[in-house]
Amino acid sequence: MPRTQQTLLFPSLVNGIAAEKRLSVLEIGVALPETMHFFSQFKCRLHFAAMYSDPLLTRQSEDLSEEELVALISSSLDFPKNTSFDLCLFWDFFNYLNDRTLRAFNTAFKPFIHETTRAHAFAVRTLDTSFSNQQYGIEQGHIFKVRPRLDRPVCYPHTQAILLNLLPSFDIDQGMLLPDGRLEVLMTASNERDTSGNSRLQTLFGAP
Repeated sequence: MPRTQQTLLFPSLVNGIAAEKRLSVLEIGVALPETMHFFSQFKCRLHFAAMYSDPLLTRQSEDLSEEELVALISSSLDFPKNTSFDLCLFWDFFNYLNDRTLRAFNTAFKPFIHETTRAHAFAVRTLDTSFSNQQYGIEQGHIFKVRPRLDRPVCYPHTQAILLNLLPSFDIDQGMLLPDGRLEVLMTASNERDTSGNSRLQTLFGAP
């Protein structure tokens, strides 16, 4: 059965978006009705990538080179030429990619971001954290609707430090520790780092 999950971080991604601004939004997952309804208030184009059912998740265990993985991912992310995203909803997808595949994803995805791209994702605080297979919809700016997902890909949890190392196209700005050990994070394109070159990561040890 669907349930709801409160978020304190997601509103900062959407609050303050000017009504006249046109957005390009990517969601890794299927198009859910509440997400479609939520974004109907904005002038935006929604792109969905059903990567949880992509053959990549099973083929990444094969003896493929990183270049071959990049090619597979690029084939799956077959967006029109010159597409770039203002907002990316990765949810927990990164935790179903092993280290090598996540590096390949970074390479394949880099052409689709620009200097102010922002993103939402889930990581973990410790590697022994387990992930439930679930999909997310946006019921309100501060509430997600969570449903179980039928497919059960192998999980490769990533901490925020590992995520920063394997996904250098993004920097983590904020993190919120959730009761189940997951870390909800907000990210920006990595050229948004401060002048010292350090991450602006702020981890809030609490739960919504």
